[in-house]
Parts: sequence; C-alpha cells; structure tokens
Amino acid sequence: MFSLFREYENRHIGTLVLGCLMMGSMGIFADHIVQTHPANIVFLRFFFCTLSFPLIALIAYPLFPQTTRDKVMETISFARDHTGLWVVVGISMALVVALYTLGAVLLSVGLSVILLYTAAIWFPLMEKLACRYLFRDLRPTQFSRAYYLSVSLNLLGLLTIILGTTQLPSFGSLSSVLGLISAVTASMAFSFSMVLVRVIKTKGIKTEQMIITSSFIGSLIMLPALFLLPIELSSGNLYNAFGMGFIATALGGLIYFKGFGSVRTTLAPVIAYLEPIFGFSLAILILAEQFTPTLLLGMAIILATNIGYTLLDLWRSRHLLADLDQ
Repeated sequence: MFSLFREYENRHIGTLVLGCLMMGSMGIFADHIVQTHPANIVFLRFFFCTLSFPLIALIAYPLFPQTTRDKVMETISFARDHTGLWVVVGISMALVVALYTLGAVLLSVGLSVILLYTAAIWFPLMEKLACRYLFRDLRPTQFSRAYYLSVSLNLLGLLTIILGTTQLPSFGSLSSVLGLISAVTASMAFSFSMVLVRVIKTKGIKTEQMIITSSFIGSLIMLPALFLLPIELSSGNLYNAFGMGFIATALGGLIYFKGFGSVRTTLAPVIAYLEPIFGFSLAILILAEQFTPTLLLGMAIILATNIGYTLLDLWRSRHLLADLDQ
C-alpha cells in the first residue's frame, strides 16, 4: 500500500509510540492507589493533570519560548473566544476520563482500555444528535457499508466481553457492575468527543486543548469528592497520582498529539492503536490481570475490527492522503 517508514519521520513515529505507551500506563498508576474512594482517584487524576500544565510550561519556556507562549495564548483564546464550546468540550472529555478511570479501577485495566475503542458503535448516533441539536452547521458524515459492518463486529465484541464478565468470580458485585457500566459509557462519551474533534478543527483549535480543558473542568466537578469521600494522601498514593496525572495524562497526551500531528496521515491512525495494546499488555505484565478465553475473544474482535477498518479506510483514501503528506 505505502512504504510504512521514511527515515526523516522516524523521530515523530517514536514520539507517537511514546505517547501511546504513556497514555496506556494510566490504569497501572490508578490501580496502585489504595484506601481511596474511586471518585477521589478520578479527582486526583484531574487535579494532578491540571497542575502539570503550568509545570510543563515553566520547563519548556527556556527551551522553546515562542512555542510555549503560543500554546498558552491558544489555551486562553479558546476559553475566551469560544466559551460555550470550551465548556462542552471540557465536560465531554472529563466524562471520558472519569468513566474510563472508574472502569479501570472497578472492573479491569485491560478491559477498560479495549472497551474505550468500541466508540465506533455510538459515533453515528452521537454525530446525528450533535448535528441536530448543538452544531446545525456541521455536515453529517456519510458512512459506508464497511463502517456499519465494523459497527456490527464491534457490537459483537462488546457483547462477547459482557458475556465474559459473567464468567468472572467477581461478577454480580456492585463494583464489577458499576465498572462495566462505566467502561461502556466511557466509549459513548468518547464517541461524542470524536464529534467535537471535527467541530474544534473547523474553528482552528488544536486537539490537545481537549486535555487541558477537561482537566480543569473535571477538577471542579470532582472537587466535592475530596471532602465527602475517603482519600489517603500517603507518599505512595501521591506518587501514583502524580504519575497518573502528569505522565499518563498531561505529558503523555501532549506527546501523543504532537506525534499524531507529525506522522503521515496514512500511518498515524494505525500506530495510535498501540495505546490499547500497551494498556492491555501492561495490565497483564504488571498487574497480573487474567482473562478468560471469552474475554480475550471479545477484545480480539474489537481490536482486529478497528485496525482492519482503519487500514481499509486509509487504502480507500490513499490518493488524497498521499497529496496531503507531500
């Protein structure tokens, strides 16, 4: 189809792979936070992510003063010039982050990161609702039969995973049910955020602003949990909270978007699927998570379907993408 690697972009490919690895590590940090209510684990992720951006700016300014100033001004301009959209984007992405984190803590790190990528199931519905009620000037996507086939296969994978969770010893407990609901709902919120990506791009807003906005709004939303629910601020918990907010979310997200925007459009979406693969692999290697054959089958269906459809879509768009990459 295409030459997969070009010497001049190897550094950017490495950047994207590193971003995928860092973002995929989120569940590892979250799982190691103990004696803390799941809602406060979510708060800690938002809070440390929010603190991380000024820290990153201070570190980056002496090295890249102009770029750092531009990024800060982009953030201020987004909140000032598109306040309504800023709030919608922040709440939407905050829901994705919060629900995904809850799914990882209450159910399984490996399952949650894979289930997030069933967003394709809900995207057509979310886009239709957004075009009808929120963004009337946004043109709906014309989906091919291949896309709806991928939706059917994603749904099959999701149902297979739900069936597999009934085989787990913890099935029926409140935490496992809430974890499964959180993970599935996170994919729905993620699909709406994918619609918002289209919206903010049409207004010239960089997609990394979604991370910055969600961390600030998410911190405000989850702040009451700090005073109402149990939290243990031990050194170990703070270390893992810092890793969850700084490494896996703020810095990882910025590196991910930097790499994604620098790698060819014919290659970046394929490499991006390393994030769920890394998250799943780390859950097995570090957390010793175990999965039944049914769960493995469901996850394999979801990953194979999404990677396969991405490759097919890239192949169909190869001439246009080749022009863009020149």
